[in-house]
Amino acid sequence: MTSKDNQKVFFGDEKVEKKAKTKGVNKIFSQVADNYDLMNDLMSFGLHRIWKKQFVKNTNIKDKSKILDLASGTGDIAKLIYEHSPSSNIWLVDQNKEMILKAKQRAADEGFINKSKFEISEAESLPFDDNFFDHVFISFGFRNFSDKDMSLKEIYRILKKGGSLRILEFSKVNNVTFSKLYDFYSYKIIPTIGELVSDDKKSYEYLVKSIRTHENQKELKSMLKKNKFSKVTFEDLTNGIVCIHSGIK
Repeated sequence: MTSKDNQKVFFGDEKVEKKAKTKGVNKIFSQVADNYDLMNDLMSFGLHRIWKKQFVKNTNIKDKSKILDLASGTGDIAKLIYEHSPSSNIWLVDQNKEMILKAKQRAADEGFINKSKFEISEAESLPFDDNFFDHVFISFGFRNFSDKDMSLKEIYRILKKGGSLRILEFSKVNNVTFSKLYDFYSYKIIPTIGELVSDDKKSYEYLVKSIRTHENQKELKSMLKKNKFSKVTFEDLTNGIVCIHSGIK
């Protein structure tokens, strides 16, 4: 084991070993899987649907592309990708078995199962050949990766030359007054909603803490550049609550 393997990373607001973060994140998402979509609607007042539509809609996807929805969750991004490009093939990958089961059910119920494949895998070690995908999408999953640099190296490896990486993730609010209101809502209201709806306050406390310890817009841009991505850009949405990051191999 190298010294890099022993480096500690943020799990919420605590520093833990990478394997401990992987295990902890997996446990949390197993606990929240049943109410995941409902909680996203409640916590964001439905805004997450607008963010995700913009995230996918503004991507130039050619017919019959190979697309990876990484940290796919319950498959809502894959559904948007299918609607945007029905001839493309989509691989849904998540490290959590319960989430993949939810995604499979959605794909079957909503008519895109025939264009979808499913894998349980960590982002740091993806089961795909080099130069395989035209696009990789990550929606609200990047901050949960145990080794973000290793994940980016893997994504770079499996992307075709000219292929794109798109990351939709929570970021740093860029308005001081709004930031104070957002902090109050995040720390006081979101865990309470989690407790009322899911009887699980602790998982949603983790959610809030994981957002605050995640890289801001400029830091993530630098991380993408460091890992060889070119034409790296970011676009703030809703005062920087979330941000769309893009890069090209």
